[in-house]
Amino acid sequence: MQVTEVTDSFNLDNVVPFFQPIMDLNNNAVWSYECLARLLTIDQNTFLPTEFLFLVERRQSVAQLTQTVFSRSASYFRDINMAWNINLSLSDMTDTDTLKFLQSQLADYPNPKRISIEITAQNALVDSVSFSQFCEICNALGVNIVIDNFEQQSCDLQTILTLPISAIKVSAALFDKVKSDAAIAVFVKGLISAAATNNIVVIAERIEQKTTLEIVKELGIKYAQGFYFSQPKANTN
Repeated sequence: MQVTEVTDSFNLDNVVPFFQPIMDLNNNAVWSYECLARLLTIDQNTFLPTEFLFLVERRQSVAQLTQTVFSRSASYFRDINMAWNINLSLSDMTDTDTLKFLQSQLADYPNPKRISIEITAQNALVDSVSFSQFCEICNALGVNIVIDNFEQQSCDLQTILTLPISAIKVSAALFDKVKSDAAIAVFVKGLISAAATNNIVVIAERIEQKTTLEIVKELGIKYAQGFYFSQPKANTN
């Protein structure tokens, strides 16, 4: 659904971060929050990026969208001792203005290690040179890199595990098949073992059912995220 009612009045000032918890399953506590862009209209309707991104692209404001969400998320968590994640696109990784913006935002930010930048597995692999350069910048800034949207069919696990990353998010779709597909079970267990060897945290994402969560726990995965725990909200309370 396109946001036709705000086409003429769309403004990035109306885009705010919503927060979805990433849970520490051992302690049943929030480990981190993912910051997700949402559009709030004047009448307080909420829209996903898929519903308003066409407006952003039309105005060539993708970089400004990223900067807006990052700035507001950084401000929200500045004085809160909590880790938080934010998504960046392939274009963000190579945009000079965005990189300068991140450097200026983090120049005096308390404990940047609380911040993780999520890059999809596809974007990390499609342009390895740009990704490596981006990782060097993030390392200098003290922030972490998380690989998002890892799926067996489309991702090279061995290459992913050699990247300078702190965590990898694995789709619940894989975990749901562990009990019924022996090959996937072997793959998932191998992934978990290899990640541990490389000091990479595995996060189960898109958890919506208790049965999936039980499988994740049986596999020894410590962190999980999804609607089963909470939908994204305008604040962390």
